[in-house]
Amino acid sequence: MIQINLLPPEYRPRTGTPMARFVAIVVGIVMVLSAGGAYAYTHFIELSKVRELKRSRSEEVTSTEMQRDRSQRLQQEIDSYEQRRHAILTINRSRTLWSRKLDQFFEVVTSRDADDSSALWLEEIEVPVKIVTMRRRPKKKKRKKDAPVEPAAQFKFEGYMAMANDAEAPALLSAFHKALTGDPENTDSTTDFFAEFMSISNPNIEMLRQRRRALETLVPPRVGVFTYELGLRPPVIDKKALARKNQARK
Repeated sequence: MIQINLLPPEYRPRTGTPMARFVAIVVGIVMVLSAGGAYAYTHFIELSKVRELKRSRSEEVTSTEMQRDRSQRLQQEIDSYEQRRHAILTINRSRTLWSRKLDQFFEVVTSRDADDSSALWLEEIEVPVKIVTMRRRPKKKKRKKDAPVEPAAQFKFEGYMAMANDAEAPALLSAFHKALTGDPENTDSTTDFFAEFMSISNPNIEMLRQRRRALETLVPPRVGVFTYELGLRPPVIDKKALARKNQARK
């Protein structure tokens, strides 16, 4: 059945919004406002906090990297210093003081008896520049008996010896050899000069035959030339003992 309301609009009863539509509109408005508030809170508050945290963390990382690089550079300097210090200590413990050694050598050469008829002078001396160092102390058990120890360096010299006749050459050279090394039959009589050497060449002298007339004018008249080679004992460095001393100093 169709009903028709003939009253004017102002006299008709007002009808409200349907409840379902009202609830949907209110829910939509609330959701839009909530989304806008969440976006504003996240964008303007939380995001700024995150950006500030990221900036502080980046500054901390940069500062940490700078400290790390500085620490590495300092550690490299410390390692370099320790290496130089170890090298200096090693050289100091293993070096041969050639000023003292040459002083002992010239003392042997010049300390001849006043009544000795021989005259001795040096022509050439060769002092080693580089010395080979034994880095480790050799183990006695594992070391082969037939493996000789190589000398660290060679000390060489050449000289002349004057004498009355050729027959005096062996005895005079033997006396000079004994003055250099000490008594070969008594190991305790090794001279201070030869204490740091491990070998010496056999004594040998060659008489000069040329310019005989000129040599006869000398006193003593006969002259022989001799050469020597002395093997320097390699200094042994005990790394464990050196490390213990370094640790004790620290």
